[in-house]
Amino acid sequence: MDIASRIIELRKNIGFNTNQLAKLANISYSTLYEVETGKKQPSVYTLEKICTALGITLSEFFSDTQEQEPLPPEVRQICEKVKQLSPDKLKVLNAVLDTWKGE
Repeated sequence: MDIASRIIELRKNIGFNTNQLAKLANISYSTLYEVETGKKQPSVYTLEKICTALGITLSEFFSDTQEQEPLPPEVRQICEKVKQLSPDKLKVLNAVLDTWKGE
């Protein structure tokens, strides 16, 4: 499968249209459109932005098998916030999640 087809497949799997994905990836609609139509090959930087918006890594993008579904947008937002927490706050969050998981 080529890059354009893979992006389209993943984008549709999570229910995004081209404009939504472009906004989330912080790239122009025209850039994404040209990539998806095969008129342009994305740079590694652009592809990494697209993958982040899709909730996957570059490695997962090029993997032959997709073992898990891309993360929903809400989960990706939480992950981005968690990345910014200090180690002490991560411990607190982990304890809270353990408590909620046990409910």
